[in-house]
Amino acid sequence: MYTSSPIRILVILAFVLASCTGRSEIAPRPAPSGIGTDVEILVGSSRQRDESGAFGAASRGQIRFSSMEISIPPKHAEGKVEVGGKNPDPERHFLTRSIQPLSASEFRADIARRLAENPQYNGEVFIFIHGFNNTMADGVFRAAQIHSDLGINALPVHYAWPSSGSPLRYAYDRDSVLYARNGLEELIEEIAAAGGRNIILLAHSLGSQVMMETLRQMSLRGRGPAWDRIGGVALMAPDIDIDLFHSQVADIGPLPQPFLLLVSNRDSALRLSAQLTGQRTRLGNIGSATEVGELEVTVVNVSEFRDTWNTHLTAVSSPTLIALLSETNAIEKAFHRDITTRPGLIPGTILTVQNATEIILDPVRIHQETGY
Repeated sequence: MYTSSPIRILVILAFVLASCTGRSEIAPRPAPSGIGTDVEILVGSSRQRDESGAFGAASRGQIRFSSMEISIPPKHAEGKVEVGGKNPDPERHFLTRSIQPLSASEFRADIARRLAENPQYNGEVFIFIHGFNNTMADGVFRAAQIHSDLGINALPVHYAWPSSGSPLRYAYDRDSVLYARNGLEELIEEIAAAGGRNIILLAHSLGSQVMMETLRQMSLRGRGPAWDRIGGVALMAPDIDIDLFHSQVADIGPLPQPFLLLVSNRDSALRLSAQLTGQRTRLGNIGSATEVGELEVTVVNVSEFRDTWNTHLTAVSSPTLIALLSETNAIEKAFHRDITTRPGLIPGTILTVQNATEIILDPVRIHQETGY
């Protein structure tokens, strides 16, 4: 039985999430070239921009496009986003080198150009959707970190929905989820129209709600040609009510495949989120795949990874897990075969629960078998 008041839980949540991502600014900063690694991130954002051109922390607008060049410092530690506030040091901190606003036609042209210039992408585009309590800088820097640390061989795109960037404005962010679905749908359609042949979607935390509502909306509208370009979905620590998730899937119908849920029963942020609604769990901290057994999903349990500074970001902050996931060829082979009959492809326990598959990753086995 939960007796904590919502106000008390929100205050605790503020402390828990205050360090989810560092605080920095997205404004371009002068920095010498040749320091660190530069990553170009294409951005679609439904954050409103003010007269100075800055992205509002909590203001909603129509989707706008841009190209941002992000510098990752040479002293970067895998899994972290090192930030330096208003005065970042390019030797130690992520920073924004440039921002180029793009019209919709320019955005499509940029997608087509970058796919043509990078044949190794094979037409694949990776979209990251940030979670609760994120500023523009938080989300874009995290997208750059994920793309770099995991060695994702796809064109990186970030969808920045209008989170307030405040741990005390959870209700505002939950309302923004419904506002943001049109923007994400438009972003997916623009990428498909530009020639993106395989669109991979990764959503974190409350961003998973944005993702599910967008898939639901697209399906109810008849899916359309962009739907066929979705080549996989992963919800990382999804902050979604379990019954709501089942209702969304019922409206969506057959899910894009593969469809991954990365969960951890050690996720302290999701425990607090559950208490706000008087429940014991959210989708991202379910104890087993039995909660979603009738669905065609793969539940990847990362509860045992303890080499991370934040349990709400285990999948992209644990160096051990990053090392495993960065072995893209091995992971791709595993998920394109029947992993229930070839369990040795992934270091962990493979369980089948009705239509769902559960993978309980074991960091000890990963170390023994791979040396990570």
